[in-house]
Amino acid sequence: MSVAFDNNVNITVEVGFDSNPFDSSITFTDISAYVRQFTTKRGRQNELGQFVGGTASILLSNADNRFNPNNTSSPYYDTGNSITKIQPYKVIKITAEYDSTTYPIFYGFLDMIPVSYPALGADSTVVFNCVDAFKIFNSQTLSSAGWRLGRGGFSEIGISTVLGYEDEQELSSIRVSRLLDQLQFPSSLRDIQIGTNEVQSQTNSDNDILTAIRDCEKAENAQFFIGKDGKAVFRNRNYRLANTNATTVQATFSNDGTNLPYTDVITSFDTHEVRNVYQWTRSGGNTQFVSDANSVQRYRPIASVESTINVSDLDVLSLIEQKIAETALPIVRIDSLKINPREDVNIWEKALGLEFGDRISVKIVNPDTSSYTDELWIESIQHTVNASTQSWNWNLTLSPASSSGWVLGQAKLGIGTRFAYE
Repeated sequence: MSVAFDNNVNITVEVGFDSNPFDSSITFTDISAYVRQFTTKRGRQNELGQFVGGTASILLSNADNRFNPNNTSSPYYDTGNSITKIQPYKVIKITAEYDSTTYPIFYGFLDMIPVSYPALGADSTVVFNCVDAFKIFNSQTLSSAGWRLGRGGFSEIGISTVLGYEDEQELSSIRVSRLLDQLQFPSSLRDIQIGTNEVQSQTNSDNDILTAIRDCEKAENAQFFIGKDGKAVFRNRNYRLANTNATTVQATFSNDGTNLPYTDVITSFDTHEVRNVYQWTRSGGNTQFVSDANSVQRYRPIASVESTINVSDLDVLSLIEQKIAETALPIVRIDSLKINPREDVNIWEKALGLEFGDRISVKIVNPDTSSYTDELWIESIQHTVNASTQSWNWNLTLSPASSSGWVLGQAKLGIGTRFAYE
């Protein structure tokens, strides 16, 4: 059963000890009562990078030795098969309930399970280190996921193996679905938006599944990540231009008492996210080139050189024209935001409900009363929760949402604003 974090939020941590990772139905065991603290990290560093595998670290009380994989008397020991149920790749999920609504926080798989004996052995704890599905995608190649005739260790087609992988020129989203099919990744754990660009056949069977999907992500200028509910999410290049959560502010934060409060904010003004020369070449095509002369003159060439699996040079050119509109000029940017949901009960719905790509507004009032306001997209989310101290820290990494930033009394190109792609 779930446990109360405070008067407003209940936390539930569950493990699928009796199920396999991709079973269509998972039987979960509730271990919430033993959780002392947990941290989850998901997302990417900034808008130029790719999303990396999400992680969770859950510290559990092991006073009765129940979470020790070596304990044959543990309630999580399979006596019939003489093996512990505390195994890598068992599904784990963390949820929180606020105002009668249950929100997912993390869905992934057990990875490493170290046992510790602090206080000179007077206490025992276990850490469930968890990863999301990216680790599984990264561990299997196109060739290794196929069926092998007459080879030991491979069972019947449709049970744990599938026919050898083949594809054809098709939409990026169809390719992503085909790659997930190759892994037999559950259809219930997919949120695949229809792509806008087609991709070439991927003939390199030595590529791992994650690399193959990321090739599609690049060719579409998409975003591919594992959601907090465990779904493989593929968003096409137009998502942030058309989706309501991305185009309309979902939450407003400030330090002047007029909106939701934050505890700290970090801004920057540098060229770390500047790319003013793009040289991208599709397989079998001609190199497409765009540059921003004004940016090159100011900051010298900062190039992006990539190869893609697009099917036309025009598609490649369109992609890099979209990108250079977003990266040619540096602007004063709000990089990260730290929030304590317990400071204002109205934060809980946002802390538990917002996801990557959601648009928020942040206002900074300086000691001299000048202010800076920007609209931003969420790029990474971290929760750090401690049951004993009743603390909950919600940290966000952010990127500018188009050219929305402005400084009171200023609206100069390259200071608070930059051109946006349409």
